[in-house]
Amino acid sequence: FIYTNTIALGGDNITSDISYVLGISTEEADKLKRQYGLALKSFIDNDNNIVLNTCKDIENKNKTIKSSELVEIIEARIEEIFTLVNKDITVHGAKTNINNVILTGEGITNINKSDMAGKIILNIPVKISTGRLMNTVKSNSRVSYALVRYIAAKKYKKT
Repeated sequence: FIYTNTIALGGDNITSDISYVLGISTEEADKLKRQYGLALKSFIDNDNNIVLNTCKDIENKNKTIKSSELVEIIEARIEEIFTLVNKDITVHGAKTNINNVILTGEGITNINKSDMAGKIILNIPVKISTGRLMNTVKSNSRVSYALVRYIAAKKYKKT
């Protein structure tokens, strides 16, 4: 391993952004993120209508948006996260030596194609560390857990 660090942005920030921009509850924002979460608008196959159930705008109680509007909110935060990662690994002189970036945060790993968005922004392959137990691991231990899982999954020559 060349370098490890944590960026203090992720899924909760994306949920808050969706809630604030669309004027909906945090619970509904989280549900929409999980159901329609996509890292970049360019990955949209079908621009569906989404009915917002908890819209705080009294006149538009059941406001409808396009899924592309939701993805645009997510995309802005995903780009910010990977821009911060890029800045961090560049400042620490690690970027030229890195072959892969491993994502471990529960929030970002649940956004479809976040690994592909990362590869586009960083110009380095991005992998997602997942697993059933990832959600049970305390957030301050997820990086360690993901690193151990990643190493354990590697095939080594018997030398």
